[in-house]
Amino acid sequence: AYFANVAVNPKKKETEQKQSLEDQIVQTNPVLEAFGNAKTVRNDNSSRFGKFIRIHFGPSGKLSGADIETYLLEKARVISQQSLERSYHIFYQIMSDKVPTLKPIGLLSNDIYDYHYVSQGKVTVASIDDAEEMEFTDTAFDVLGFSQQEKDDVYRVTAAVMHFGEAKFKQRGREEQAEPDGVEVGETLGKLLGVDGMDMYKNLTKPKIKVGNEFVTQGRNKDQVSYSVGAMAKAMFDRTFKWLVKKCNVTLETGLKRCHFIGVLDIAGFEIFDFNGFEQICINFCNEKLQQFFNHHMFVLEQEEYKREDIDWVFVDFGIDLQSCIELFEKPLGLLSILEEESMFPKATDKSFTEKLNANHLGKSPNFIKPKPPKPGQVEAHFAIVHYAGTVAYNLSGWLEKNKDPLNDTVVDQFKKGTNELVQLIFADHPGQSGGGDAGGGKGRGKKSGGFSTVSSGYRDQLNNLMRTLNSTSP
Repeated sequence: AYFANVAVNPKKKETEQKQSLEDQIVQTNPVLEAFGNAKTVRNDNSSRFGKFIRIHFGPSGKLSGADIETYLLEKARVISQQSLERSYHIFYQIMSDKVPTLKPIGLLSNDIYDYHYVSQGKVTVASIDDAEEMEFTDTAFDVLGFSQQEKDDVYRVTAAVMHFGEAKFKQRGREEQAEPDGVEVGETLGKLLGVDGMDMYKNLTKPKIKVGNEFVTQGRNKDQVSYSVGAMAKAMFDRTFKWLVKKCNVTLETGLKRCHFIGVLDIAGFEIFDFNGFEQICINFCNEKLQQFFNHHMFVLEQEEYKREDIDWVFVDFGIDLQSCIELFEKPLGLLSILEEESMFPKATDKSFTEKLNANHLGKSPNFIKPKPPKPGQVEAHFAIVHYAGTVAYNLSGWLEKNKDPLNDTVVDQFKKGTNELVQLIFADHPGQSGGGDAGGGKGRGKKSGGFSTVSSGYRDQLNNLMRTLNSTSP
C-alpha cells in the first residue's frame, strides 16, 4: 500500500478515480486478509499464508503494475480451530448482516453455531468489527473488477464450505458402508455448487475407482466419508483463495512496460508450539532458507564495507551456519525426499515414515535428534530438529495424508460438469477420474510420475522460485 500511494502521480491524485491502479493494488489487501487471515492465540489478524508482492515501475519511475504470489495457505484451519482461535475472517464477515443479501445467497441461518466447521473456537474478536470488514471486502471486490456473478459465486462457495460441516452420515447396519443421515444439507450444497446434491452424496459414499481399464464402485464407511467431506471443504476454500489471487493479478496486469520492481515478502515467521505438525515444518524450512539468504547478504555487504575501509579481517560466510539443517531437508534421502517417497506408497504409514526417518538421520544428521518427553497434557512428538531459532519437536501424525491431499475424484468430476462457473474453474486443473486437467485456478502442487502430486514438492518448487527471485534482487 505504501509503495502504491507513493508512486501516484500528484495530478492524478487530485482527480483520482475509484478504479485507479493504485487503488486496485491497495484493495487487494482486504480481499486477501478476509480469505487468508485469522485470529490466532498471539495475533487477532494473523496472516495464515505467505505472499510475495512485486510493485512494478516503468522507464520513468511511474507505477506500471503489480503481481502477487502466495505460499501454503493453512487449510486445516478451514475445518478445525483451537478454542482461543478463529477460522478465516470471511466466514464471520458474511454472518455479520452488513451485506443483507449474503445470507440468502449462501442459504445460511442467523446462527454461526449452526456451522461446526467455523464455530469450534472464538466467533467474535474484540479488536475486529466483522460488519465493517465485510463492507471493506465487498467494496474491494468492486474496485478489483469482480463481476456481480463472480462475487456471488465466491460467497456461495464460502457458504458451501460452512454447510459441508453439517453433512451427516451413518453406518449401515453391520456393513462397512456409510449412507446419508438426512438429505437437507446435501440439497443445500447442490444448489450452492451447481450440482445434484443427492448424486453428490452417492458419489461421496460410493465413489468410482479405476481397476485396470474399468471403473468399479467402492463402498466407504462413515469415517472415510467424513474425512472425504473435510478434504473437499478444505480444497474448495484453498482453490477459491488461489483463484482470487489469480483474478487480482489479471486486474493488476496493465500491459504497461515494466523495468524495475520493488518486492515485499510477507511470510509466517518461525513457529514453535506445543504441537508442531506438517504446516509448522513447511514454515520453518522456509524460514531456514530465508535466514540463510539474509545472513549471507547482510554479512557479505558488511564485510565489503570493511574492505573499502581497509580493515583487516578474516572473511566469514554466516550463511553456511544453517547449511546442515537445510541439507537435512533437501539432500537425497533427506526429510522431504523421504516424505514424498512414502506418500507414493499406498501401504506407507506414519510408523513406517518415522522408522525411515530415524534409520536415515538419527545419530547421523546433527540437526535431527530425539524429542524430549512430553509435558503433562502435551502430545508426544516423533522427532526434533535443531533449527537456527531453536529446537522444535514435531508430531508427524497425518503428514502422509496431508501431503497427498487426496480428493474424491468422482465428486470432482461432478463439480467440473456442474453449473457453478467458479466451481468449474477452481477444479479445472484437477485430473479427476479422466486423468486430465488444464491450468485452472487450483494450481500449486508439484507433479510426480504418472501425474501424482504432493503438497511438499509443490511448496519446494515455489520456494526455489522465490529464492531465485530474491537472489536476483538487491536486498
